[in-house]
Amino acid sequence: GDDLPQWRRKRDAMCAEWTFATAALAEMHGLRADGPFLEPGFVRWALASTGRPECIGSRPIQLALGGPKVEHATGKVALREAFATVASWRRKDPIEVGSGITVIGHDPFWAELISDEEYRAEAAALASRGYVIKNKEHLANFRAFEAALGRDGARHPTRKRLPVGQGCAGCCFDVGSALFCDVCGAYPATRS
Repeated sequence: GDDLPQWRRKRDAMCAEWTFATAALAEMHGLRADGPFLEPGFVRWALASTGRPECIGSRPIQLALGGPKVEHATGKVALREAFATVASWRRKDPIEVGSGITVIGHDPFWAELISDEEYRAEAAALASRGYVIKNKEHLANFRAFEAALGRDGARHPTRKRLPVGQGCAGCCFDVGSALFCDVCGAYPATRS
């Protein structure tokens, strides 16, 4: 909101911990990925020189080629203004909207794979083990997680699961002071 120093602290903490799979994915295919948030110099400049008004704002955005410009909330304002093309502007949507995951993220997609009764029973059993299972898609992903890494992720190569009630609010894995859990996707991951 309006607490700009608190917003800056939260933004800076998030940026200190962010990770991107882009470079590793590109390398796997013999490519090199470049992007402003992968460049340390740009990141230093952005953290030192921008505040909330340069990062999040409302601007007229043309959502379709040839369409009208409509006032929308947007993020990365300084970066979008630097390039200022039709393609550089978009609404501020959650990542799952831009990635397309919302298409398969709805329970009707999963209805044939997991019944309502099965979901309710497994979600309740997993809650007693400290897991927050949000929907059928999350349950399907959790099943794959345990199939690959064992019960409670015992074979996870880098993360340790803590006792129920500790660690991440969504899965009990140790997240330290991280805002986002890279095991279950919980945000905020820290317990209040």
